[in-house]
Amino acid sequence: MLCAQIALTVAACSRVLDIRDFGAIESDVDGFTNREAIKSALGNCTAEDTVLIPAGNWMSIGGINTTSPSVNILLEGNLIAVDNFDTWPIADGRYLNFIEFIDTTVTMKGTGTINGQGKKWWNKWIINPISTKRPKLVYCERCNDSLFEGFTLTDSPSWHLVFSDSFNCEVGHINITVNRKLPNVSNLSTAPEDLNTDGIDISGHNFYVHDSYVQNDDDSIAVKPSSTLQCTQNVTIIRTTLTGYGASIGSVPPSVHGNCVKDVLFKDIYMPETGKGIYVKSNPKCGGNKTSLIQDITYENITIIKPSMWAIWIGPQQQHEPGQKLGDKCALTYPIDPHCPTQGCTSFRNITLKDVFIDSPLMSPGVILGNSTNPMEVTLNNVQVKNPGLFPYDGKYHCENTKITVINSDPIPQC
Repeated sequence: MLCAQIALTVAACSRVLDIRDFGAIESDVDGFTNREAIKSALGNCTAEDTVLIPAGNWMSIGGINTTSPSVNILLEGNLIAVDNFDTWPIADGRYLNFIEFIDTTVTMKGTGTINGQGKKWWNKWIINPISTKRPKLVYCERCNDSLFEGFTLTDSPSWHLVFSDSFNCEVGHINITVNRKLPNVSNLSTAPEDLNTDGIDISGHNFYVHDSYVQNDDDSIAVKPSSTLQCTQNVTIIRTTLTGYGASIGSVPPSVHGNCVKDVLFKDIYMPETGKGIYVKSNPKCGGNKTSLIQDITYENITIIKPSMWAIWIGPQQQHEPGQKLGDKCALTYPIDPHCPTQGCTSFRNITLKDVFIDSPLMSPGVILGNSTNPMEVTLNNVQVKNPGLFPYDGKYHCENTKITVINSDPIPQC
C-alpha cells in the first residue's frame, strides 16, 4: 500500500489523500481544477492523514488554503504557480497568496518543488508598478507547532516562506532559489528585477531554522517584529548558506505598542558572494510615543565571501522601491546619496558579532549608524576583514553614535 511506502516519511499514517483522487490533472493549464482539488484534499485531512502531491507537474492558480486545524503534506512532485495576472484572484487590495495557512498546524515534507514562476511578476512591478500587492509563495499565520522540511521553493512572485505570529516552528533542509540569470547574456549573473524575493521571514516565538540554503535577491532570512505579540524572540538559525541581501533583523519600525525583536542567534552561517552580509535594521517613523527595540542579537561563526555591498550594516534600513519617494528613508545608494535618517526611538541593545570572517568585500567593511539621542550598544569580538574594499571609507568602517566594544578585531571601528 502507498501508506506503507511513505510510513517512514510521515509520522503517523491513517489515510493518504492523493490530490488525483480529488480531481487534480497534469493537463490543467489554467490551474483552477488543481487548486480546487488540493483545497478539497486539505479540507478532508485530519491530523493523522497525509495529503499527497505526487510526482509530476501540477499547475495551480493562487488561493490554495484550508480551514483544517492540522494538515500533513507530502510534496513529491512540482507544484507550479500559473503566472497569469488576469485570472489570479484578488482580495483586499492584494493578489491571494499561492498557498496560505491560517490557524493551522502544518507538517510539510518531501523532495518536490513549489515554483512561483516569478519573473513576469518582477518585471511587471519594475516596469509598470501597481498598488495591488504581489502574492507570497507560502504564507503561515499563527501556524503553531509546524514543520517544513526537505523541499525546494523557487522564484516566488515576492516572499517565499513567511511565518506571522507563529510559535514553535522548525524549518530544516529547505532550498530556496531565485533564477537570476539574464537570458542570452553570458557575462552577467543577476537580473535587476527580482526584488522583494525574501527567503524566510519570521515573526513569533521559538523558531529553529537549520541546514538550509537560500539564494535570492533580498533578505535571505529576516527576523521581523510581531503584529500582535510583544516581541519576536527565541529564534535560532544555524548551519545555513545564505546568498542574497542579508542575514537580517528587521526591519523593526517603531510603533505605539513597541515593536521588538530579541534573543536571536545566527550561527555557523556561510555567505558566499552575497550582496549584504550581517544586516540589522530599524525603520521610520518616530513620534506619537512610538518605540522599538532590537536586543540580544548574536552573530557567531559567520563567513562572508566577496560581498558586493556591505558585509556589515547596523542602522536604518536601506530602501527605495519602484514607484515610491525616498522621504525619511535611508537611500540604497548611501553614502553617494547621503540621505539616511536614524531613529532615536529605536533602541539597539547588546548586538554581538563574534568570530566573523569577511574575505575581500567589494566595499569598505561596513556601516554602524546610531542616533545621537539613543546610541547603539555593539560588540565586535574577533571580527576579521581580509582585503577590504577602499570605497567609500578607505577600507575602514563608518561608525556613528555607538557604544562599541572591540576585542581582537581588525579593522577597529572608530565611533
